[in-house]
Parts: sequence; structure tokens; C-alpha cells
Amino acid sequence: MGSKVKRLNWWGTVLLGLAAFGLSLTLVWLNVQMVNMAYDMKQLRSRLQSEKTLNAKLEVERMHLVSDYRLQELAKRLGLSPPMEDQVRRIR
Repeated sequence: MGSKVKRLNWWGTVLLGLAAFGLSLTLVWLNVQMVNMAYDMKQLRSRLQSEKTLNAKLEVERMHLVSDYRLQELAKRLGLSPPMEDQVRRIR
């Protein structure tokens, strides 16, 4: 009966050791995943900032291209003038 108890204690210790090993591996894997996600988030933040900067530059360029002053100057250079009243058709 004593050897049976020792054998159960030995198996219990082995199972407990395996469980601890498994939990340790899980913890390491989770930490690696967390580091990878943090790296990915940093890259995404950097890309988002670059896209925002580009968007702001493009918006400034668009505003310049459609400015009234620029369009009037371009029209003068091309010999264009506002239409006469009889050249305008209104849709009702």
C-alpha cells in the first residue's frame, strides 16, 4: 500500500511538472504575440501619420489648383471670358 501511494505521488508530481511546463510555454507564446502586436501597432501608427501628412499636402495642393484667383489667371492666359447672357442655358 505504501508503494502505491508513492507511485501516485510520483505521477502527480510528473503531471504537475508537465502542467507547469505547458503553462510556462503558453506564457512565453503570449508574450511573443504581445510584442509582435505592439510592433504591428507601431508600424500602423507610423503609416497612419504618413497618410495624414500626405492627405494634408494634397488638400493644400487641391485648394491651390481650384482657387478663384488661379482659375481667373489661367482663363485670361487662354483668352477665355465669362459667357454672355444669351450663351447661358438654365435647366428647370
